[in-house]
Amino acid sequence: MKHIIWTAQIKRAPTVDRHCKRCRAKRSFASSGLFRVNAQQKNVDVWLIYKCSVCDSTWNLTVLSRVNPHSILPETLWKFHGNDPELALHYASNAPLIKKNGGDPGIPLVEIEGEQVSLKEPVRIHLIAEQVMEVEVLAILRNQLGLSRSEMEQMCDSGRLRCVSGQDIKKCRLVGEIVIEIK
Repeated sequence: MKHIIWTAQIKRAPTVDRHCKRCRAKRSFASSGLFRVNAQQKNVDVWLIYKCSVCDSTWNLTVLSRVNPHSILPETLWKFHGNDPELALHYASNAPLIKKNGGDPGIPLVEIEGEQVSLKEPVRIHLIAEQVMEVEVLAILRNQLGLSRSEMEQMCDSGRLRCVSGQDIKKCRLVGEIVIEIK
């Protein structure tokens, strides 16, 4: 059996659905990639700024609230002040943080790096994500293998496609490493 490693990286942060105060309706908000840092006496607050896709009103996603500046690594604090794109992408892709702030995260644009797979021979795929992604593993597999939903469903039901690492292949999301076997 051939072993292949795929690494998943978020290339574009998901939009966030939430109520827009100016539009007075549920709208899609996109990350601006900019942080707002505010220091009050001995505490620091950090927000990631989002903009409404319709009216450009802003919403601040709370990243840090009332944190002692000495508890933040100096490099990280400089990245917040400098609007570091990688750090902004990291927080804009953090689905639990978005949900905690009252948003409904969409699906990020994910790029898979690794060798192409042929369905003609058995293969074991190690799918590795460095970040928590709210992306279904089957959606990634369908995209990478060029299969339809029904073809993917048939492979799962027949046992030709299964998750070796213990997760339910039909329900699991990409977190850490998932090992998939295709026979």
